[in-house]
Amino acid sequence: MAHLETMDGRDVLPELDGWAGDALLILGTATCGACRRARQVLSVLSVEQLGGPNLRVIDVDAVHAMGLVHDWEIDHLPGLVLVRDGEPWAKVSARLEPGVLAAAIRAVRRGAADPDL
Repeated sequence: MAHLETMDGRDVLPELDGWAGDALLILGTATCGACRRARQVLSVLSVEQLGGPNLRVIDVDAVHAMGLVHDWEIDHLPGLVLVRDGEPWAKVSARLEPGVLAAAIRAVRRGAADPDL
């Protein structure tokens, strides 16, 4: 299963700055039902289902990451953002069902960067 890391929003960018590879950020809050569902779904998916190794899955407290939420134009929670080599790469948008979400993450990892980020 994919390991779900937890980070305070203040810590995430310095942590990712030197990261080589992909990280999926879940920008959400503790009180958000859809955010809990996203964390639950991602915790049961295997690394292979998410497109292979070298993917960190990081739950970020959006309350302390409002700068990222604003800069990356996250208009609803949870905001799922793929970060590649320390830079925002693409938003992931899909129903919060294991197969559907896994397929969307794999597609984003294979695709081009999102010009809106």
